[in-house]
Amino acid sequence: MVRKMGDIMKQFAVGEYLMHEKSGVCQVEEISERALQGKGSEKLYYSLQPIFEKSSQIITPVDTKVRIRDVKSKDEMEALLDKVPTLEFIQEDNPRVIAEKFKEKIASFDTEELASVVKSIYLRKQMRMAAGKKAMSSDEKIMQNSGKRLFEEMAFAMKTDVDTVEKQFYGRLKDEKDQMIKGMA
Repeated sequence: MVRKMGDIMKQFAVGEYLMHEKSGVCQVEEISERALQGKGSEKLYYSLQPIFEKSSQIITPVDTKVRIRDVKSKDEMEALLDKVPTLEFIQEDNPRVIAEKFKEKIASFDTEELASVVKSIYLRKQMRMAAGKKAMSSDEKIMQNSGKRLFEEMAFAMKTDVDTVEKQFYGRLKDEKDQMIKGMA
């Protein structure tokens, strides 16, 4: 039941909520010893219920290589929303280079880095649309996963729905978006 996070040992208990790297916000439903690979392979597992995907359940070793962490607090998420206009806008013309930059930031499992990726993809899409181009499919794929995870964690922490948080996030980018599009003219 102990989870190493940096130099800190974190223990998740039944009923607690956590952020799972791949499944988003989950509640710990059970912690039990299982032998999923046959007799003699017993170890402790979390049984997790994803909050936004009620039809699925995650079974993961307590000592999993998949990263888990505490869900950010309401105050942390409100502070992040306030910071949205000042978050890094990742610009790069080379699609491979920008894809790598996005991948690195997503891999950090840091909410602010994830928000920077979501901001960048959103603004890139708005600029492409203003230029009469379609959104890039690679950006859309990244946004499906990254935006979903970010907005679900924000909605959970702020005790609201995903649409509301998404509108608040993008609303913070209105001035920057408008100036970028104006600069294109």
